[in-house]
Amino acid sequence: MPMIALIRYCRGYVRISVRGYAPERFMNLCANRAIVLWELNGHDGFYTMCISLSDFFKIRDIVHKTKTRVAVLEKRGLPFFLQDVRHRKMFLLGVLLCSAFLILMSQFIWAMEFDGNRMITEEELKRYLEDEGIRYGTPRHFFSAETLEKGLREAFEEITWASVSLQGTKLVVKIQEDILPDTAQKQELSKFENGADLVASCSGTVVSILTRSGIPTVRPGDSVSRGDLLISGRIPVKNDDETVREYLSVVADGDVILETDYRVHLSCPYAYQYKNYTGREKSRKFLTIGSLRVLFPPIRKNFACQDIVTQQNRLCLFGQLDLPIFAGSQTLREYLPVDARYDTDSAKKILLDKFQKIIAALEEKGVQIIQKDVRIVEKADILTLEGSLKIQLQGGVWQALSISDTAKEQETAQN
Repeated sequence: MPMIALIRYCRGYVRISVRGYAPERFMNLCANRAIVLWELNGHDGFYTMCISLSDFFKIRDIVHKTKTRVAVLEKRGLPFFLQDVRHRKMFLLGVLLCSAFLILMSQFIWAMEFDGNRMITEEELKRYLEDEGIRYGTPRHFFSAETLEKGLREAFEEITWASVSLQGTKLVVKIQEDILPDTAQKQELSKFENGADLVASCSGTVVSILTRSGIPTVRPGDSVSRGDLLISGRIPVKNDDETVREYLSVVADGDVILETDYRVHLSCPYAYQYKNYTGREKSRKFLTIGSLRVLFPPIRKNFACQDIVTQQNRLCLFGQLDLPIFAGSQTLREYLPVDARYDTDSAKKILLDKFQKIIAALEEKGVQIIQKDVRIVEKADILTLEGSLKIQLQGGVWQALSISDTAKEQETAQN
C-alpha cells in the first residue's frame, strides 16, 4: 500500500456523489480552498469522488453556494472500522487473543529444514539437535547459532561448513560435506590410533593380495575363515643380528580379493490375497494442533477393510511463521480381500525377479559374480529358489590392535 493511501486510510475518507446545477463550480471552489479530491469520475448527470473525513465537514458552504446536492456513497478508513468494532466487543476480544497467540507461537521453533546433506541423513541431524536440547517447541532464544555450527562440525567429520539460521519459526541448517571419494576410508582409518590388522570379512580362498602397509600373512590360494588375519599391523624392527628389537603399530592396508560361495534361498507361496477396491469411499477433514487431532465430520463406522489416504499441510503465515497446526483430509477406501493363486510361471517370474535384484545389489557393492547356479523346486503349496553364487569381493576389514597385545609383543621383543 502506498504511503499516501495508508495516510488516507488512517485519517478516514468518504466516497461522495455531487449532483446539481454546477458541479464543476463545486470542484473549482474545493481546489481554491485546498480541499483535495481524488478518484474523480464523471457519470450521466453527476460526479463521484473521494474526500477526506476532515475536509468533508468544510464543504457545507460550498454546497450552499453552488446549489449542488452531495450524498455519501461509502465510508472508508480506520475511524469507521473502530466505530464498528466498538459495538462488537467479542470480535475485538477474538482479534486480540488471536494476535497474542500468534506472537506467543512465533517465539518457538515449529519446523526444521536441512540443506546440503547427502551422506548424513536428516534423522541423524535431528537426533543430534535433540541431544543438544533442540526440538519442536524449543524457544528461539534457547540456543546460539554459532555454538551449534561449531558443534555440528565437531560431531560429524564429514561436515566442512555449517550454517544455522532462523527464518520465522523455522530452523534452517545448511551444511557442506566432504564428498571426496576416499572420505569414508579416511574417516575409518582415523578411528585406529593404536594401529589395526586387516582380517577376513568372510570365509573363502585368497585370489590376490596387494599390501600397501603392514605385513601380509596369507598368499593367493590360501583358505581363510572369517576373522583370520590377512595383513598384520605389527611391523617388527630388527637389530643387526636379525633379532626383533621392537614392533611398530600401523594401520594395515591393502587389497585382498577373496573367492567365496554366496547362497540364496527364496520362496513364493502359490496362495496370496489381493485388494479388490469396491469404489466406496468416505472423506473427512481434520485439524491437528500439537498432539491433538480433531476430525469433522466424525465417521461413526469405518469399513471392515479399508485403506486410509491422508493429505495434510502445515499452517504457515506470511511465508515465514510456521505453526504447529496442520490441516488436511482423510479418505477411507473400502476393499475386499480376495483369495487368489499364482500359476507356476507367475511364481517363477516373481522368484527370478527377486534373484536378479539380489545380484544387482551385490554388483552395486563391487562384488564380482563368477558363477551362478540356480535351482527351482516345486512343492504342493510353495515354489522355492535355491541359488549358489561364486563371488569375488574385497574381503578385508579392519580390526583394532589391542594395547595389551602390543605391550606384550614389545616386552617379548626386548627379552
